[in-house]
Amino acid sequence: MEDYIKRILKVLVYIESHLEDTISVEDLAKVACYSSFHFHRIFQLVVGETAHHYVKRLRLERAASRLAHSQQPITQIALETNYETPSAFTRAFKHFLGESPKNYRLFHKEIHRMEKKLQNLPIIQPDSIDKITDLSVLFIRKSGPYESSSEDAWTAMRKFIDDQHLNHHGKLRYFSIAHDNPMITSEEKLRFDACIYTPDPIQPQAEIGRQILKKGRYAVFTHDGPHSDLDPFFDRIVFKWLPASGETFDESRVSFCEHFNLEYVDSDPAKLITKIYFPLQ
Repeated sequence: MEDYIKRILKVLVYIESHLEDTISVEDLAKVACYSSFHFHRIFQLVVGETAHHYVKRLRLERAASRLAHSQQPITQIALETNYETPSAFTRAFKHFLGESPKNYRLFHKEIHRMEKKLQNLPIIQPDSIDKITDLSVLFIRKSGPYESSSEDAWTAMRKFIDDQHLNHHGKLRYFSIAHDNPMITSEEKLRFDACIYTPDPIQPQAEIGRQILKKGRYAVFTHDGPHSDLDPFFDRIVFKWLPASGETFDESRVSFCEHFNLEYVDSDPAKLITKIYFPLQ
């Protein structure tokens, strides 16, 4: 089972990096080093849904985000979501979210009007806008409500760190990625990654995978205090800073957090420090 998980994690990272490309089951089977026949069964066993449904779902979730937060024509979004016609995209989208793309966009326009009321949020500015290089990290992914999946992921990661005796040299860096928008993705499918960077040459194993925090421009913000306060802090970035900044969010990369002072997570959360990396075009 450990070998299954290790190989399927490589496939999940591949899918997330190639959502706008044509992805065949045969390609995914090659990434996992399985025959197509065995890959179908193993992917569904590990992930809980077929590879076809998983890819389709992630593409439609990305399309929903673009409908809500960009002015791209629906036809363009349909084509970039790998649908040959807008009508095929509309049918799939309505089946997935219960609304047509047009109605979904109108609904979110109403939300955006309400968001204007958030202008009273405190002003926030990034510490800097940096260009970073690719950073390869080890990660453990858990799915479900973020409150529980984040705790499960970090519990498993701490065990891995202890088992591998990684904490003795103080060179670890701790990162987290909350991949999905709870307003779009159903709770049980929300993806959370607990990640570490270590200079030690450790290979992926069992539920430990490897992925790249992608290079590019990032606005870097610092949050002091409990992790439970990160959501409203992130709202200030999205609804206050971004519209006024003239910058554009880069959907091809994920936002991620780097965590400091984690020894205080239970004893004194006020001492926690979190750097938020917000990707920009």
